[in-house]
Amino acid sequence: MKNFSKIVLSLLVLIDILIFYLSIILLVIIRYGINYITLKEHLIAFSLAIPFWIIGFYVNNLYSPFTNKRITLNALKAFLFGSLFSILLFYFNPFLRITPKTNLLIFVMIYFSLFLIFRQIFYTKYLSNYKLRVLVIAPKELHKRILEDFNNLGFLNILAISENLQNINEDCDLILISRKIAPFIDFKKLSLNIPLMEIIEFYEKNLGLIPLEEIDEYWILKEVVNPEHKIQTYLKRLIDLIFSLVLLIFALPLLPFVCLGIYLNSPGPLLFKQKRVGKDGRIFTLLKFRTMKEGKDLGIWAKENDERIFFFGKILRRLHLDEIPQIINIFKGELSFIGPRPEQVNIVEELNKKIPFFNIRHIVTPGITGWAQVNYKYVRSLEESKLKLEYDLYYLKNRSLILDLLIFLKTIFNL
Repeated sequence: MKNFSKIVLSLLVLIDILIFYLSIILLVIIRYGINYITLKEHLIAFSLAIPFWIIGFYVNNLYSPFTNKRITLNALKAFLFGSLFSILLFYFNPFLRITPKTNLLIFVMIYFSLFLIFRQIFYTKYLSNYKLRVLVIAPKELHKRILEDFNNLGFLNILAISENLQNINEDCDLILISRKIAPFIDFKKLSLNIPLMEIIEFYEKNLGLIPLEEIDEYWILKEVVNPEHKIQTYLKRLIDLIFSLVLLIFALPLLPFVCLGIYLNSPGPLLFKQKRVGKDGRIFTLLKFRTMKEGKDLGIWAKENDERIFFFGKILRRLHLDEIPQIINIFKGELSFIGPRPEQVNIVEELNKKIPFFNIRHIVTPGITGWAQVNYKYVRSLEESKLKLEYDLYYLKNRSLILDLLIFLKTIFNL
């Protein structure tokens, strides 16, 4: 039962693939009746699109262990993603014999309906009856947080949470143990039939973050401070440069309108310049289009509905057009597209004093978007900064070009 979440994910993927093909069969029957030649053509053509549909589901959190209350909204975005890639595949692939228009629309309608029906059945019938029964052994100061964090996991049932083994019973499917308590546990008392997992590993696999309470210097050295693969580093830099150039070409026609809008809404310079902390703690000047009224930079977190932001600035922020000048930072190597968010110098100095291991974020080049940015809201306090660091730690431990690609896709859907 240790890999329960993997089993759930595998079942969901299998169900999605099965109803994908069921939708194709229903489409052909509705349009052409029982026609095996037409069915074969459609099965071959649509099969090429399956990976894009599965990726769309994944980046929209439809394979998350959470019982997602926004499943319909996320499904709409995922189906839009799959539909766009299907259109590109069908209409720009000279080897395919079909270019469906009405058929693709009917397929999407059938697939979307069946997807929601089967997903609802899965959550209400399967997960509600087969929850993972868990015993948690952790320090007392962690109990409240664990209960709050695990409460949203739709597949979990916490039998007990304690500081020792006194509540062990054979009905338990999994025992989660804190790294802070593990050295003091007599493992001879544990049943060999009950699998064990560290709490930090469970958080990483199911919540996409690393809890600060569970790490120490040894974990940082072992899991984060390791040499990057040179080829991967060069490839990431090359991708940054190529994508920046493409983005700049597309952004050029918008620049006159952006500049005019800023000029008419608020007197002052077009660009906002601010000192930020980059890789290895180096200070650099971050560039953005100005979205706030000109005034003294207080080095503080922006507030929700910040009165300093002028009307056109709100539009720029909402569309992320204010970040276009950061292409210059990327060309200079001060910034990447993907990485931890670069913070202001004053804020970094404060957080370094109050949050353990905060400075480890600077082991990589900061990014315009990142794992923390797509999984958590904009930070406005010390406590929120701690949680965002936990997402950054997950990225630092698991950083790769594949993870960067997933972050990029999640960023697009979060716009």
